[in-house]
Amino acid sequence: MGALTLGPLVLSLDRAYAALGFVVLIVAAEIWARRGRPELAGWAWTVAMVTFVGARLGFVLGNLGDYAAAPWTALAFWQGGFAPWWGVAAGAAYGAVAALRQPALRRAAPALGAAALLAWWLPAGLLSPAAGDLGVALPSLTLPALDGTTVDLAATGEPTIVNVWATWCPPCRRELPLLVTAARESPGVRVLLVNQREADGTVRAYLAGQGLPEDGVLLDRAGAVGRDLEVAGLPTTFAFDARGQLVDVHVGEISAPALRGLIERAR
Repeated sequence: MGALTLGPLVLSLDRAYAALGFVVLIVAAEIWARRGRPELAGWAWTVAMVTFVGARLGFVLGNLGDYAAAPWTALAFWQGGFAPWWGVAAGAAYGAVAALRQPALRRAAPALGAAALLAWWLPAGLLSPAAGDLGVALPSLTLPALDGTTVDLAATGEPTIVNVWATWCPPCRRELPLLVTAARESPGVRVLLVNQREADGTVRAYLAGQGLPEDGVLLDRAGAVGRDLEVAGLPTTFAFDARGQLVDVHVGEISAPALRGLIERAR
């Protein structure tokens, strides 16, 4: 759900559409460059880089409190966290200034920029409906918890974050402490860590070795949650509102501000 699978690579659809825009910009510029306009190739690569950095910088500045204590985590762009229109504004500003300084760019640059923007924006707007419009609800499943109790996933009444993970998954392991902290610091929100297809002993040994609590960890030995929610890859984190309706989904490793955003939307 919300992801594109290419062999072992799982890419969230928002990143896939952004990548499509970059590909259109660069490939079109390279083709044009080989037809006698070599200056376009360097221009397009630089515009793409400025756009990427601008989108990331916009997100970091909007969540500066999360990055102030550990500024180096701003470089962890693979966790997601981009402000797309900041990137578009930065790329457009650079592209326009460069075109004004180089008359040879003035005719081709607007066409290339418009093609890239449409390649990103049209699929994102037309082919990727908002999670809340999908009509997806919490699965009607009862899963065992590590403490021996059982948890009804579909129980409503409070917002619920469902993280689907496994101990063999490196991104899952990196983000697990963050989710544990969120569960402790988010009163009124259920944070369920649903382990996929692993034995009790494997999960307990991993948590004990990392000094992590067992609270909120559920065992999905049959992988039913992943199947019902159409999980394309691990980790994936879902946000459901108090009625049990999906409001957002994050594919891949999640950052602190992105997780906080999921929790706020669930509330």
